[in-house]
Amino acid sequence: MIKIYYLRITKYNPDNRDKNGFYSKDEWSSIGDVGKRFGGKEFTLDEYLCYEERYLGAIIDIMRENNVESLRVESLEKSNYVNHSDFYEPATKEYFESIKENMLIPKQKIPQVAKFVLREMIWCKLVSDKMFLHFGYDYYMYIGSKQLADETLQSIVSNSLFVESMVSPYL
Repeated sequence: MIKIYYLRITKYNPDNRDKNGFYSKDEWSSIGDVGKRFGGKEFTLDEYLCYEERYLGAIIDIMRENNVESLRVESLEKSNYVNHSDFYEPATKEYFESIKENMLIPKQKIPQVAKFVLREMIWCKLVSDKMFLHFGYDYYMYIGSKQLADETLQSIVSNSLFVESMVSPYL
């Protein structure tokens, strides 16, 4: 039997969960919160982009460890394209429009697709025979993989993300 590692990777510190697992601290949970105040401080686009990059790095690290060169789109739901300030190239919108159910996304394009999901422009599951990637509401990310080295986990944690053992609710 092949072991699968199930993870929830988030920006949320598990110490701020109550006994039922609910997160009790008031924090931003989407790109739509940019400009709002949390803990007396305005949440900025730069701060958002910093966390987004951390999530993308975790995805690529786990893909690399599992020798995954592409992920397939499943359960695709599309919203409207939003031209965020860091989406400068017209090719970004064209790529967004080209994403289809069962499409194979090469590793170099996974960060772009993940940005679309994290920014709530699409929702989908990304899967292969070696791993899966699911996104939940409120900036939750779930990964299942066949390979998971301590060094990879340490890299993710060192980027100020929290890794918890948890099966994806989207399986």
